[in-house]
Order: sequence, then structure tokens, then C-alpha cells
Amino acid sequence: MLRLPILTVLMVLVASFIFLRKGRHSLTIPAGEGCVVPKDWLVSNPHPVTPVEHIRPADQTFLTYPEWFLVHSPAEIADYAHVKTTTTFPYVSHIKQLWQSYSVVYDQIKGSFPFNTGYHIMIWVIGVSTTVEYAMKSLYETIVGRLTNPTHGEVVTDEDKFNARFAQDYVDFIRVSPWYEFDFASRIPALLSGTSFFGTHFLRKCDRKYMLLTELLVKAGYGYLIKLGTKASYDEALPTTAVIIDQLPTAITTGRPGSVSPTKTYADGSALLLLPRYEAFHPAVSALAQQGVTFREIAGNNSALLLTVLAPATWQPASPDFRLVFTQPILTKPGLKRVALVTQVKWLDKTVRFVNEQGVKIEHVYDY
Repeated sequence: MLRLPILTVLMVLVASFIFLRKGRHSLTIPAGEGCVVPKDWLVSNPHPVTPVEHIRPADQTFLTYPEWFLVHSPAEIADYAHVKTTTTFPYVSHIKQLWQSYSVVYDQIKGSFPFNTGYHIMIWVIGVSTTVEYAMKSLYETIVGRLTNPTHGEVVTDEDKFNARFAQDYVDFIRVSPWYEFDFASRIPALLSGTSFFGTHFLRKCDRKYMLLTELLVKAGYGYLIKLGTKASYDEALPTTAVIIDQLPTAITTGRPGSVSPTKTYADGSALLLLPRYEAFHPAVSALAQQGVTFREIAGNNSALLLTVLAPATWQPASPDFRLVFTQPILTKPGLKRVALVTQVKWLDKTVRFVNEQGVKIEHVYDY
């Protein structure tokens, strides 16, 4: 009897895989087949100067992309929720973009580095849980949400407005902290006390209240379990990223307010800095690049480094300092696309300046 549910699960997984593979090139467009990054860029630094406690594996600049897509996607949801109800958000398309991009970034590192088991497992766990969440939301919105949704999808109920605020607060939080640290439970009283039971669009109010309450309860419980598992399986991540730069910029040597103090300086004029990690990393990198600093190591690495930018759909970047890896349309903002570029650490400053001169927004620098 056990064979039937096992077979059913396997069939669902196979069907889901086939479904997500269909139309692969329409939502995540690789720059070419397989690995498009020069192989000599895909190496580990044999003699890092960076202190060992700040060194991270070189392949993680690629593997952090699927993890950060689960920040970019909620950010897109939050932007959308301010102007439209999330009933019409393209959840299934985001599922495709998640797994397609994972496939593309893995193609870049496959065979060049040992298989990073722990990181892949983490991606599978958060990827599968997000897939289930988005699939359930898409199903519910298709069956129920569209029946109660205002004609033009406008945000009219207190519950939809609450959803917009909650979505924004959530994405602001996960830009700097793990998602499971977010206090979902504290939002439940705010939902129940801050929205009326009766009012115009009564069916919509009931529908949204039910959906939001369910989401908050499920995520509060699931987040607690993930937090326990993470604490037991992984060391706590450092809040900083160590970089070796070729020289101290004027802002640091003159003690300008807001500048980062060097942790260590070397005889050749280079220095070790501890920059803020996660969302704050790329503004810090951009500030240093604009001051003419060249990076020698980032988290102990001196080879390939991934970054993404948000650019007009017509933008076609070209430079010997980087390679295009893939593009993704921003589905809720026609005419805008995400562009994934790979440079080398030593060329990061030139790549950042090139992007800034093009008037294109850096979305994230993936600091391993």
C-alpha cells in the first residue's frame, strides 16, 4: 500500500519538472549553452591573504543567486501590491524563473568546483517550500481570489492595504536578515484589529482575511521549525564580508564620516576592510569603486564574481571586463529586465563604474 503514495509523489515531481522545463528560454534566457564563463575564471584562490574565518567558497557567488531570487521575488510582490492586488501576480512564472536560473548558474560551476552539498541542500529546501507556497497561492487566487477581485484589480479593501504593508515590511526585513527571523505572529493581531469585518467589498474582505491569516499562521510555524533546523545544521553567518583593496581611498585616510576603517594594512599599501554583508554590500562596493579602488580579494576569492542589474529590455551590455550569463524579464514591469553578469574580482571596480555610467541600477553583488 505504501507504493501508491510514493508513486504518486514521484509522478507529481516528474510532472512538475516537465512543466517547469517547458518554455524554459522564455523566462530565463541563458547567454549560451552550458558554461559561458571562461574556465580560468572558475578557480579557487590558492593563496588568500584574507583571514581564514572570513573566507567563503568561490562557487557560492553563483549559488547565492537562487537564494537571493527569493528576496528579489518578494520585492517584486511588494511593489506590485501597492498598485494592484496580488491576486493577479504571476506566481507560477516566478517558480519557473527560480528553478531555471538555478539550472543556469549551476551550469557555470559544474565540474570546476567540488559539489557544495550543504548549499545545494539549502537551495532545494527553500526552493521547494517557495514552490509549494507559490503554487498554492496561484491555485487559490485562480479559483477564489479572481471571484472577489475588483474589476481592475485595484487595492480597495483594508485587507489588501494590509497585505501591501506586510509585503513591504517583510522584504525590507529579509534584505538584511533571514526570513525565518521575521515575526509573523505579531502581525495577526494587527490584521484582526486593524481591519473591519463588515464594509464594502465584503466578500473580498473575508477572502483576504482568510488568506492572510492562513499565510501568517503557516509561516510562523514553518519559520520556527526552519530556524531550529538552521541553528542545528549551520554556523551563524558573519554580518560582514572581508575585502582586500589595493589602496586606501581618500575618504578613509582623511577619516570622513561614514567611511569604513581598515582592519589591517599591508606594506604594499593594500588593506583589509570588513564591509557590511547582504543588501548593504553593493552600495559599499560602489562607493569604493567610484574612488578608484581596485579589489584584490572578496571573501578570500580573486576569481569569478556574479552581479545582477536591472536594465531596460533594449540594453545590450558589452565589455571585456565581464560576461553575460542570463537575463530575466521583470514580469510585472514590462520593458525592464534583470541581467546577470560575471566579472573577476580584479575588474569589479571597472564593471561597477561601467554599469553606473550606463545609468543602469545594480540590483545585487553576490558576495559568496
